[in-house]
Amino acid sequence: MANTFITPTMVARDAAITLHDRLITGDLVTRDKERMFTASKVGDTVPVTVPPILVANEFTGTTTPQDITETSVNLELEHHYEATGTITSKQSSLELSDFTRLVTVPAMDAIMDAIDDYFITQIARGFTSHCAGTRGTQPSSKAHILAANKILKDNKVKSMDRIGLISTTAEASFMALNEFVSADYGQDGTRGLREAYLTRRYGVDWFVDANSGTQERGDVAGTVLTNGIPVLGASTLAIDGFTAATGDLYEGAAFTVAGDTTEYALTADASITGNAATVSITPVVSADLVAAGDGAAVTFLSAVTENMIYNKGAVAGAIVAPTPLRIGSAVESYRGISVRATFSSSTVTLSDQVVFDVFCGCQVIQPVGGVILQG
Repeated sequence: MANTFITPTMVARDAAITLHDRLITGDLVTRDKERMFTASKVGDTVPVTVPPILVANEFTGTTTPQDITETSVNLELEHHYEATGTITSKQSSLELSDFTRLVTVPAMDAIMDAIDDYFITQIARGFTSHCAGTRGTQPSSKAHILAANKILKDNKVKSMDRIGLISTTAEASFMALNEFVSADYGQDGTRGLREAYLTRRYGVDWFVDANSGTQERGDVAGTVLTNGIPVLGASTLAIDGFTAATGDLYEGAAFTVAGDTTEYALTADASITGNAATVSITPVVSADLVAAGDGAAVTFLSAVTENMIYNKGAVAGAIVAPTPLRIGSAVESYRGISVRATFSSSTVTLSDQVVFDVFCGCQVIQPVGGVILQG
């Protein structure tokens, strides 16, 4: 006998709770702009304000007025993730708790993995111009952590709300350090050892996400050269000589140019056309890069491992549900996480389906607010 008490509203509610409880990286960013996405769709954006920078001047009898100019970065819903399952006759007669375990939880695990993988990629791309250690290596010692901490302090990143987001490989190394597991460094160390988790150390709350991997740089292969004389202070650079006639370069890919020791990083994805591309970069073109001129060799640096320390407020994210469909659909929220659940039936295949889906977006809004942690 079918269980008529399972409704889209009940399933959506359980889905939102499940997704909230399972998210890792999705919960390690600021998500206070989610409520601004109404009747949302992929491509929708909301502006996230970046605080202005003021200068303290010596008072000499009169004040020095400064314009308080706010800047903003757009947070865009870039992805629409869905997990669809066919409901068997047996499953259609389950109680809600069993339906949650057998249908809802696997679907939310799949969506959680997609969200966390995307968020990690965005965070690593946004901070790649600030790198501590050797690109492409996993951090393994307290010296690596302290090197990253120095960059954060030099950049005057607030000490509160610092997140350490690392891979399982880095975690395995850190778990072998006495600083994390010995009671000599705090009573929580023994609990960390007993439960095999990283305790708060060096002013950082540590989190491990198995989705942390290695940065994707795109089609960087080739004998790449500057294309034309760079313009001093410009935030774009023309380069050519790629092996690929057409392709993509991804935000965060870093490079140097012969004659200039500056490490530049792409601030946006770029397309290769005719073996050439114009890339948006940070920092802006230096005098040394101008002097390097046309035809200077461009060397792309190794892809970083996705380990980072950052201030939570430096990253904005959103996870929101699409509006309900007209029939058999509901949206429910739990502590800021919303999910849409939609039931449908096919008179052709004589089967039932349930679709879970969400929109999401993530953007680093303060690139100096974090550092890539390498070995």
